[in-house]
Amino acid sequence: MNLLATLRQLKYPREFRINPPVWPPDLLSILEKSPQPSASEQGVIPPDHTEDHQVDSERMRFLADVGTSLWRLRQKMLHPGTDRPLEEMRRAYRHLESMWDAFTQANIEIQDHTNELFDSGMSLKAITFQPMAGIAREMVIETIKPSIYFKDKAIQIGEVIVGTPETPKDMQESKTRRPKD
Repeated sequence: MNLLATLRQLKYPREFRINPPVWPPDLLSILEKSPQPSASEQGVIPPDHTEDHQVDSERMRFLADVGTSLWRLRQKMLHPGTDRPLEEMRRAYRHLESMWDAFTQANIEIQDHTNELFDSGMSLKAITFQPMAGIAREMVIETIKPSIYFKDKAIQIGEVIVGTPETPKDMQESKTRRPKD
């Protein structure tokens, strides 16, 4: 018995301590000489890594779907532009927060990109670019799907609508448009 196992036994009362097994001295040499059965003889089929990959892929897709639904539900429960729940949603929002915390503790991060500056090198799928007055740089004006990360690895790329600064041509067109009566 090695030293660590002996010390581990000392933390228990004497009547609960386990004595080391007594093996015949030649047992190791007998075991080394005996032929070992192959995996197929034991009835064990070697793991198929493509199947493992498929299962992992399905799990990640499931996490992404649940995360997206949780994020959408959260968006519906909050006052626009704040982190405060609507009055009629206050009781249900507590349960949503506990789910959100469970995701966080499981290393799943759900990232909303609304009002972030946009750069074409970002890991986001820009669904459309929309000219907007009053902005100086491209920025995300709406998140359609959030980015979701599991252990810092992307399992869902966010989908966004990007606002672009109006060009002089856009400004002239907006001034010349006439409202329809």
